[in-house]
Amino acid sequence: MARDPIMVVLFLRGGADGLGLVCPSSDPDLIAARPEELRVLRKGDAAGRRIAQDLADVEFRFHRSAGALADLYDAGDLSLIHASGLPDATRSHFDAEARIERGLFGAALAPGDPGGWISRWLATARPGGPMPALAVGASRPASLLGADAAVAGVLEDLMIGTGNWLAPVVKARLATGFGSHAALALPVQELLALSDVIGGRIWSEADQAVVPYAAAVDYPGDNPLSAPLMTVAQAIKLDLGLRVATVDVPGWDTHVGQAGPFAGLVGGLSDALMAFWRDLGPLQQDVSVVVMSEFGRRLRANSGGGTDHGRGNVMMVLGPQAKGGRMLGRWPGLDNAALDEGADLAVTTDYRIVLAELLAGHMGLADAATVFPGFTPQPLGLWG
Repeated sequence: MARDPIMVVLFLRGGADGLGLVCPSSDPDLIAARPEELRVLRKGDAAGRRIAQDLADVEFRFHRSAGALADLYDAGDLSLIHASGLPDATRSHFDAEARIERGLFGAALAPGDPGGWISRWLATARPGGPMPALAVGASRPASLLGADAAVAGVLEDLMIGTGNWLAPVVKARLATGFGSHAALALPVQELLALSDVIGGRIWSEADQAVVPYAAAVDYPGDNPLSAPLMTVAQAIKLDLGLRVATVDVPGWDTHVGQAGPFAGLVGGLSDALMAFWRDLGPLQQDVSVVVMSEFGRRLRANSGGGTDHGRGNVMMVLGPQAKGGRMLGRWPGLDNAALDEGADLAVTTDYRIVLAELLAGHMGLADAATVFPGFTPQPLGLWG
């Protein structure tokens, strides 16, 4: 049975080093600007996987810890959009995240829309089902502001009192006890209904316990991204009407001693994402994943063995619906004249172009302006 398409958004919080993740390893300006430990080498045990591409006359390679991402790319499932990001410059994490997740800045801020870009898509699409949107974690991201999205680390967090002898009393009180607070009645009714649906699918009355999620593959242990992606996979398989899920991946602000922690972050992202993709099995046909960050890092390494806040970055789109196995956009180069303010990889692809094509090509959005007011995207060619 065909399902509605699903979008999963992974946000790398802190400004991931796109030049380290998808590295123009043969570029002489990069070689001059960074020590070996902050580049992807072309020879030896630390060499990264070469990326087949016709975007530029430069040899790009994945970070050595991104073997699973390289496998997805070579299989034609993963697309890379380098030199992407915000069209207006800011090196503030707070400002960059807010602008990206709201999808509004500059003149478009005038209407005062407080919501996020995903919230505007939800308002346009009006999906049904008990749980159309899920933010995996402790809080909802700004992209979901204004939307009725579930927020939970694991699905059982959305269940109310299942297995406790007081549960029926608590539910009855919640369902009827609002008095003058009538505005709370509908959202609480929706919460109770969602709790009952989830409980009916993951609660064992015989064992009086939650039935553990049985993934189709082994997720990497000691990987902080494994559990959130397992929650997304479980929500998809339970057929809860999920249309969009968000997952935050923190820790990418690598000002000092970048090499070791960055390798761990890249390996964690790569391995957990591959496990998630394999876990979905045939449901891959219904899912697209976009990986993004608020900005990239500077070309030149700093004196602390790290990199500071920059501009352009790499976005990744995973899904069989897109034309995978390609690098898209326009590579501006890293010579001084091409750098933004003489320091950063320039942004040549507005991040909204990527998201607009994902929403149009996979999620069925007819008009990008309903999600990104005042913006007319240029064709990127991500979808066939």
